[in-house]
Amino acid sequence: MSKIMKIILIVLLVIVLALVGVAAYVLTSMRTNTVEIVEKPADLEASQEPEPISVLSDEATPTPTQMPIYEEEAKADNIVNILLVGTDSRSTKDLQDAQGRSDTMILASINTDRGTITLVSFMRDARVHRIGKSGRFTFYNRLNGAYSGGYAGGGPGELINTLNKNFQLDIQEYICVGFDGFAALIDQIGGLEVDCDQAEINFINDRIRGSYVNEPDIVRKASTIKADPGVILLDGAQCLVYARNRHTGVDGGNGNDFDRVNRQQEILELVFEKVTKEMNEQSVLALITFATSYISTNMKLETMTEIAKLLLTKGMSFTKTTIPAVGSYKHYVDEEGNKSDLLTFDLDAAAAELNALLYGDSFVPTPAPE
Repeated sequence: MSKIMKIILIVLLVIVLALVGVAAYVLTSMRTNTVEIVEKPADLEASQEPEPISVLSDEATPTPTQMPIYEEEAKADNIVNILLVGTDSRSTKDLQDAQGRSDTMILASINTDRGTITLVSFMRDARVHRIGKSGRFTFYNRLNGAYSGGYAGGGPGELINTLNKNFQLDIQEYICVGFDGFAALIDQIGGLEVDCDQAEINFINDRIRGSYVNEPDIVRKASTIKADPGVILLDGAQCLVYARNRHTGVDGGNGNDFDRVNRQQEILELVFEKVTKEMNEQSVLALITFATSYISTNMKLETMTEIAKLLLTKGMSFTKTTIPAVGSYKHYVDEEGNKSDLLTFDLDAAAAELNALLYGDSFVPTPAPE
């Protein structure tokens, strides 16, 4: 079961913390046991041809270890890149443990000159170059396995290193978040007005009424929607189900992971608007007090301050994309002819397009080594 809703809490916290300039003691509590940044190894390339896929299970390594984040030089002073990670870990102490799966992986790229926020959703089944036992990039497999500590580590460190390698990025900061506080947090901001079609209403009501063992208690005890299709004020539990929906399409047809990403990005914008336009400083501080137990981050206070200045002085517009993009991938077929759920696509082309989007059409990423 995907925990896509957790990303909403992540971005909300980025925004509210920046708006008020979080107190040092609060920031310190979020930075407990953060993943360190170390000098990037001189050689991460495989010494031989990449190993064939040998790990197909989604199960995490029983006793994974944390991998540090490899230092990358910033590509542009006006770009703030933050990796937002939502996992299926449920306790606060496990927020960064490489035990859960990173079902939600979004790069929030803030351009301080343009006043834009680019949300890049990395699909969990994207087939990418991964780090092997040697500590080098030696095999290919699904992206979300990097967080789970497949071979050489795990957690936000390995995931960031994997994204930076495959897409020539410079991510250094992250925010991880758990699951339990999402619905209560949405309730605390008064819910969200979401445009729902009949299929989406039916899905939410079915999850509330049905006997789904993986649904949290707050969903099982929630109220069903009795309104007609249209813009509906959803409470926390209803928003949670809406954001996880990959079973109905945005047009009422059959759904998929890309439909779920679309809903997720829609919710992010609604949260942003709600917090920046309707909440005062007192209510934001109360929200922070409630929420700090649920996140872990290595963001510095200087970064928070920069974001705060930006959000308070200019309006922000959103640009949204996915990696891989719709229509740019095929399902991977192994040497024995077995079709898998892995999404295979041109990694170099995706990296070039992503860098052009984030840094401008004139930006030319460094060619991948032969």
